[in-house]
Amino acid sequence: MAKILAVGGFGAGHVNPMLPIVRHWMENDDEVHFFCTEDMRQKVEAAGITFKAYPSFIDGQAQGEINFFQFVIILLKSADIILPVVLEEAAKHKYDFVFHDSLFGWGKLISHILKIPHIASHASFASSSETKKAPSAEPGLGKGGVLLEEIGQLAEALGQKYGVPAPTIPEVFSQWGDLNLVYTSRYFQPRPETLDDSYAFVGPVISTRQDPNDFPFYQLDDRPLVYISMGTVVSKGEDFFRLCLEAFPDPRFQVIVSAGKKADLSFADEAPDHFIFRSHIPQLDILKRTSVFVTHGGMNSTSEALYFNIPLVVIPHGADQPQVAARVTGLGAGIKLSPRNLTAESLRSAVDELMETAAYKTSAETIGLSLREAGGVQAALEEADRFRRLHGIPSGEVKQRT
Repeated sequence: MAKILAVGGFGAGHVNPMLPIVRHWMENDDEVHFFCTEDMRQKVEAAGITFKAYPSFIDGQAQGEINFFQFVIILLKSADIILPVVLEEAAKHKYDFVFHDSLFGWGKLISHILKIPHIASHASFASSSETKKAPSAEPGLGKGGVLLEEIGQLAEALGQKYGVPAPTIPEVFSQWGDLNLVYTSRYFQPRPETLDDSYAFVGPVISTRQDPNDFPFYQLDDRPLVYISMGTVVSKGEDFFRLCLEAFPDPRFQVIVSAGKKADLSFADEAPDHFIFRSHIPQLDILKRTSVFVTHGGMNSTSEALYFNIPLVVIPHGADQPQVAARVTGLGAGIKLSPRNLTAESLRSAVDELMETAAYKTSAETIGLSLREAGGVQAALEEADRFRRLHGIPSGEVKQRT
């Protein structure tokens, strides 16, 4: 069968959607080598996939703390960190195609160097040269002009080193493929008409996870459930969690808070009985019971909530989160709050409005239906199988997934 080079992105949100697809290929006797940062080793190897590390290049910086131009520079510099590692290993193997994250890892460039076709995995909304525009260096962007000069120099050096045209900013930000798997629906994707037929909207990849089984489900009852998860953005401090305690003193709701593995949960001892704080939550099981989801607007979590028809309070901090929040609110499925102006009163008011206004639930159900009908893992496998046959790459049977 085929030998596949997989290049994952930075963080679980970029890796999780790729794993069920890769697992299926391996079940059909493909050989897959999965390159990613060391912190993803356990997750990848737990799926039975051969893991190979490339060095981390973000050094603990959160995307919300980096402006647009700084992030482009980080991505451009990452080429000299990632490419030598991947290409050294590729010289030992004859890969049939590349399966890569569309933002991190330089999969498009790797496929060009190796002269093999490639499939891009879009962990957020899809973008191409037609949809991804860089902001101009206006006075309000401070050092934008200086940073743009550095970006130009780095892009030119990269192009000369690997014998390709210097990548534009849209090309740095979106490594689109010969086939593009987008884990959302055409309905939820902004401006889908600007994307060509290489973009397949397969919906979120909802798959079984090996989550901890110590969650106290026995404590849940028939009260409306508010689930709060802000990713790793606020996991280093207590302020947001104390704000949640202040926002929901009334036990008419049950409130579950996913605090993150780095959070100090000692303060939770003073929480009232209708609160449950945990460092990790079996998210899919909780979402099935949730009435309102309070989130930072990460694409995976947002898609999973909408898949289960749940309206959202979105508090975006950075990266693609403002765009996700805009789409949620634009389609009437939630309310956006500013993290800078967030108060207990504004959070409680937003949750009350979502609970009391049926239109939000109806809009979430419309999006949810579009996500479920997109097909998920099965649709992604079928699109990949067509890609493989088109390029003369051996492919096993695409079995119906449950």
